[in-house]
This record gives sequence, C-alpha cells and structure tokens, in this order.
Amino acid sequence: MMKSRREKIRKLKISKDLIKLREFLFSGLYLPKVNPNLISSFTVILSIIFILIFDFHRFIAAILLILILILDALDGEIARRYKLNNKEGYIIDVTCDRLSEALIFFPFFFPWFFLFASNLFLTILSFNKKIHIILPLRHLFLIYFFLFYAL
Repeated sequence: MMKSRREKIRKLKISKDLIKLREFLFSGLYLPKVNPNLISSFTVILSIIFILIFDFHRFIAAILLILILILDALDGEIARRYKLNNKEGYIIDVTCDRLSEALIFFPFFFPWFFLFASNLFLTILSFNKKIHIILPLRHLFLIYFFLFYAL
C-alpha cells in the first residue's frame, strides 16, 4: 500500500515538472488564436510532403520533421492557452499524430512499423482509460533520421 502511494506522488511530481517546463518554453511566446485542429491537420499535410521529397532533399525533409514536431507542440499549447481543448479536439489531435507517424514511417518499414503499431495500441488504450499514453516516436525518429540520413 505504501509503495503505490509513493509511486503516485512520484508520478505527480514528474507531471508537475513537465508542466513547469512547458510553461517556461511557451510563456513569453505569442501564439495566434487559431483552431488547433487546423494545425494538427497541417502536420499530416507536411508528412505527405516529407514522403514526396525524402529521396531528393533529405535536409529539407529533416527541416519538415522539426516543423512537424514544433506544430504538434503548438497545437496543444494553443488549445490550452485559449481554452479550446475538448474531447473532439483531443481525438482529432491524436488521430492526426498517428496519421503523421504512419506517413513518416512508411519508407522505413522496419522497425518503425512495429513501433507505430505499439503507439496505435497505446492510443486505443488511451481512449479507453481516458489518459494520454504514447511513445515519442517522431522525436526518436528525428534523431534516427539525422544520424543516418540527413547528415
């Protein structure tokens, strides 16, 4: 019993630390009041462009990956700042995130497909448990891409 209480306190502390980090990063940043769902949808479009230019312009593809990650962070921050967060927006955001992952990982079948499948399972679990659980695959992929393709 005592161990589970300590575990809950530790998780709460980590959550508070992440919230403080997010507030530090975005506190002075001007964010326009746009529909966060449009930003999420735009990341899917950028993912399609990534696939189209990957073989020809790897540096630009790497920049697109960075832009996709920045936009993914901004859509959530805009939703929180302007109180636009709701269940529908969460579902659209998560769906666009998984579509973006599927498109980005398409040319890199192994091992990224299996990691994507894991993330898809975690997304379904998140919907059922009403808690956001994902693997930061696009962040890991960005590192992988820079190490093996963009440099």
